[in-house]
Amino acid sequence: MSVIDTLYRYTVGPVAGLFYNKDGTLPGLGREEVERIIREEMMAGNLFVRLAGISGCMAVIMGAYGAHALKSADDDLKKVFDSGNKYHLLHSVALLAMPLTRRPALTGTLFSLGMLLFCGTCYYHALTGSTTLRRFTPFGGMLFIAGWMTIAI
Repeated sequence: MSVIDTLYRYTVGPVAGLFYNKDGTLPGLGREEVERIIREEMMAGNLFVRLAGISGCMAVIMGAYGAHALKSADDDLKKVFDSGNKYHLLHSVALLAMPLTRRPALTGTLFSLGMLLFCGTCYYHALTGSTTLRRFTPFGGMLFIAGWMTIAI
C-alpha cells in the first residue's frame, strides 16, 4: 500500500465517509483529485521545513544582533526585542512540524505570517523606537493562535 493509499484510507476516508458516492468516491472529487490534493499538502509541508531552517537561522542572527546592538537601549525596548526573538525562534521550530499537520499549507502560512507581523513589528519597534507598526503586533499574535488551533482541529 502506497503512502497516498494509506493517507486516503486513514484520513480522508473516515472523515468523509458519510459523503461517499456509491462508487466510493467523494462527490465532485475523484480519487485522482484527492491524491493531487494530498501530494500538494505534502509538498507544502516540505516547503515549510525549509522555511523553518531559514527562519531559525534569522532568529539566531537577530538574537545575537540584539544582544550587542541594544546594550545601551532602554530596558522596555530590550524586553520587546527579546519577546519578538523568543516567539520567532519558537515558531521557527514549530514550522518543522508542518508535514505532520492535517493542513500544512494553512498552518505554515498562519505561523509564517504571524512571525512576520508579530516578531517583525517587535524587532522594528525595538531597533528604531518607532511605534508606527506596533498596531499590527496583535494581529500577528492572533495568527499564531489560529495556527496552533489548526494543529488541534
